[in-house]
Amino acid sequence: MPHHSFAKPESAAGLLDRADSLSWENRWAQAKPLYAEAARLFHQQGQPDKALYAEVSEIPADESVSGARNILRLTQALGSPEGQAPATRLRILTIRGMIETNYDAGQALATWREVERTSLKQGQIRLASRAGGEQGIAAFILGDTVTAKNKVIKAWGLSQVEHDPAATVRYASIYGAGLVQIHRYKEALTPLDKAISITAGNSRIAYPTIAIYAKIDALAGLHEYGKALQLADESLKRLEGTPYDGHRTQVLISRGSIERQQGNTAAAVVDFQQAVSISKRIENSRGIVDAGGQLALAYEKQQKLPEALTAIDLAISANTTIPDELYLVPRNFAIKAEIVNKMGQTRQADDLYRKGITLVNRMIQHAPTTGVQRLLLAEMSDVYSGYFATLCSQHRYNEALQILDNVRGRVEAEALQHHETQPVHEATEEDKKLTSLNLSLINTDDPSTRDAISSAIYNTELFMTPSTLAMQSVTHPVGLAELQKTLNPKALLIEYVLAEPASYVLAITHDSVRHYQLPSKQQIESDATLYRKEIRSQKVDVAQAQKLFAELLEPIQEYGAKTDLIIVPDGSLHLLPFSALQDRKGYVLATHTVDVDPSATVYALLHKRVDETAGSAMPYVGVAAWTQPADTRNPILRAVTGPKRSELVSLPDSKKEIETIAQDLPRPSTLLEGADATETRFKELPLQNTQVIHLALHGYADLDYPERSALIFAPEASGTDDGLLQVREIRQMHLNSKLVTLSACDTGVGPVGETGIVNLVNAFIEAGADSVVSTLWELADQPTSKLMTNFYAELATHSRKVDALRTAQLELLNEGLPPYFWASFQLVGDADGTL
Repeated sequence: MPHHSFAKPESAAGLLDRADSLSWENRWAQAKPLYAEAARLFHQQGQPDKALYAEVSEIPADESVSGARNILRLTQALGSPEGQAPATRLRILTIRGMIETNYDAGQALATWREVERTSLKQGQIRLASRAGGEQGIAAFILGDTVTAKNKVIKAWGLSQVEHDPAATVRYASIYGAGLVQIHRYKEALTPLDKAISITAGNSRIAYPTIAIYAKIDALAGLHEYGKALQLADESLKRLEGTPYDGHRTQVLISRGSIERQQGNTAAAVVDFQQAVSISKRIENSRGIVDAGGQLALAYEKQQKLPEALTAIDLAISANTTIPDELYLVPRNFAIKAEIVNKMGQTRQADDLYRKGITLVNRMIQHAPTTGVQRLLLAEMSDVYSGYFATLCSQHRYNEALQILDNVRGRVEAEALQHHETQPVHEATEEDKKLTSLNLSLINTDDPSTRDAISSAIYNTELFMTPSTLAMQSVTHPVGLAELQKTLNPKALLIEYVLAEPASYVLAITHDSVRHYQLPSKQQIESDATLYRKEIRSQKVDVAQAQKLFAELLEPIQEYGAKTDLIIVPDGSLHLLPFSALQDRKGYVLATHTVDVDPSATVYALLHKRVDETAGSAMPYVGVAAWTQPADTRNPILRAVTGPKRSELVSLPDSKKEIETIAQDLPRPSTLLEGADATETRFKELPLQNTQVIHLALHGYADLDYPERSALIFAPEASGTDDGLLQVREIRQMHLNSKLVTLSACDTGVGPVGETGIVNLVNAFIEAGADSVVSTLWELADQPTSKLMTNFYAELATHSRKVDALRTAQLELLNEGLPPYFWASFQLVGDADGTL
């Protein structure tokens, strides 16, 4: 007879170990059959606790089963005799926490806390680290971004120390997804691409679905729609035939959102309907909440209001099963409010808007930094702008103004009210490390080295101490009557709200208030971007200047009767020089002064503070760092794109600029020039007792990471500073200045949104400056120096700040220079004060 040899069957324990290894790498589908066989063998061997361990471990592989049913099953398992074994009990809690994270964040938070405690007792350190990260995920869903950031970043860091690549992928993915939710799209790509690349290089780790659908949303946010749709299609194809219905739902929602943005509403409806259907089948309340709200918007776009109302009611009803999850609730309330308002139910719409705003305020109070606070406000801006439009249509202008000022300039207003009570920020270890890294970045031009240093800067910034101002109470917005008392008889305050399908403007004088309807946000922003591009190319585009005037100022009847414009911009209007718009007679500059403010509340607070401000002991500080002789064959621009040391060219006229200004202002004054103009020397001055600060420096605007935007001082051989006075540092200063002038490039530039703009100017306002003169693009050194000396010569005659700037600009205009040379300068803050 032939001899046969048979392989020895694998033991139940061996199967369990192999399955656990796979599941640790999130490869649950591959682990499922191993768990099933291990459970069968453990039952045969009379080990019911281990059999239960294996059985519950099969659950995550099948997302087609109702989450609520699985949670009930796991809770019952915890109460069984077999579920009392320590290893099995910990396993049940871990699986339940995973399911709850996708269905009920409030319960998930409690479960993961128990997992962390239990795993530490059992010596399972890596599981405890993951449990901490999962608490962060739940906290984010619940609106607590402070806890979320701290816990997710800690878990992310520990995963790398503990060589746990699957956990690194998960928490990098989650952190990136959180950044996407608050519109930090480009920043989000760093952790998301890291997660995806780790998976690509390690076949043992499961497909990074969270990172993929978050990257789809990030690419869409960056308007890279082709790449986003391609990634969505690839992901859906990969998910075909798998049990990962929850993941399919999320990708469908992401793809539908892109289709809706591109105007392909019919395709978007199909994707959202499918996402709702899947979510209902697997009882995924969160999926219903998200997809239902998106479906309602698509139906509304198609003018199908009854269908839209049904969809949004479904979404809001689903949220009642997960009452602690607040993030999507304000958006859905605003969607329903808009729908019912169109159906004539104004009172119900008002109530829905008020509920949404109350919830947003709760979320803002948990924001870890002012940056996140701004971004959350931008994310929720539809709640405010929708209610504003409704109130204006009812002529309830006082309420409309206060609703807007719950968002506009909120960060600056809080700083103005609370800054003096905040202690001076002592340098932390992260601050010192960041200084060292910034110096290294400035001193190298090598691309690979700069990439490595930039990555280290990003990782360091993650652990920066949150701003204490972010935790202060919400500022009470200014009332209409109080605001009108601050306006002089010649003043017209114009507050813009850019929206679809129509924008709005609120026009306020000392004795009147009225609203006007304007073109759509898309049209206005497109025209504004084009005109700004033309100006920066040193062109004179009369047609575009007149078109924007017709869109933004001509509808306002009060414009012709007033001469002082106070502009509260919205969106990309923050970057538009209103003085360069034209009516049929000429530029706005020829007939009006222009002052810009983050909000009406900030304007009123600054007006009040100016009235109360006492004289300063040291009138003037002038700083010019880049004074050495330079090659004069080409115009010297006050700009830097790095920052790189090699790009920091000389600005020879800056020395004459600050010295000439000193002659026009009272003494004593302090001048820092050349090598003496270091960041350290500047910070050592008694700036709190300084009336005027003039900084003739290079400027750097970082649109992707606005906290890094900086003024660049002279390098120092030794010291504690890197020469970059960044936004985050400026906010910590304590000033009492009537005027700060940033005679540098791009100081008024930053990422913009409905809540304002993050830039150097607003940071100086927050630090205590009454007004700031800034720039909107790179500047030529010689014309800038001339304009500045003329500006201060006018101030020396006790002209109002806004009049002095206009006179200096008019001189360049009258010389025949195009807007490029004079329209970049704008005054932000107090306009009426004198020196």
